Amino acid sequence: MNRLLPSLLAALTLGTAGAVTFGGLNVTPRGPQNLNLETGATDFPQGGTVTDGRSGLRLQAGQLQLQPGQRLSAQGATLTTRQGGTLRAANVVYDLAQGTVTATGDVTYTDARLKNLTAGRMVLHVKTGFVSAHGGVRAGTPALNAAALAFDPRTAQTVLAGPARLSQGTRTLEADQGGHLLLTFSANRLLRAASRTDAATLGRFAPYLK
Repeated sequence: MNRLLPSLLAALTLGTAGAVTFGGLNVTPRGPQNLNLETGATDFPQGGTVTDGRSGLRLQAGQLQLQPGQRLSAQGATLTTRQGGTLRAANVVYDLAQGTVTATGDVTYTDARLKNLTAGRMVLHVKTGFVSAHGGVRAGTPALNAAALAFDPRTAQTVLAGPARLSQGTRTLEADQGGHLLLTFSANRLLRAASRTDAATLGRFAPYLK
């Protein structure tokens, strides 16, 4: 009996509560919380809403698991960014140390410039604001497909990694494997697209296209 006691005490179920703060994240659970006293990890089996005041991210999910200061995992998630982007995915992992939000499973992303963007995996880079997508990348507006995509909200530029294709009215641009297309937006519309990208721009985008 004494040997069972530590394991019984290692997990603590807390009743439904209001918003609580974990290392900068504000969590409003929908139901009870399961706290692991040994690891500090908290499970929210009925999900809830998480806001990050530093990055401006807001996440709603059907289930949540939080390791304070390290990682937030969510299932059935909808995430909105400070810039107005909305990401939906079956699985989301927010690496708090790296400052990255990785989404997998039925991933879609939409903002004022990119509509109905889908991919096998998307990453929001919280520190730089970059959005990257990998694997079967497609978007409805502008109409495009690519092996990978990276968007820089500060310059309103997007680079597509080939093989890639962009349709703009009657004009079509393509890039073979190893090639790139550069898209430049003005406000919320595509201003121009080019099949040549200068070395400095490629160097800035390269880390997010890997």
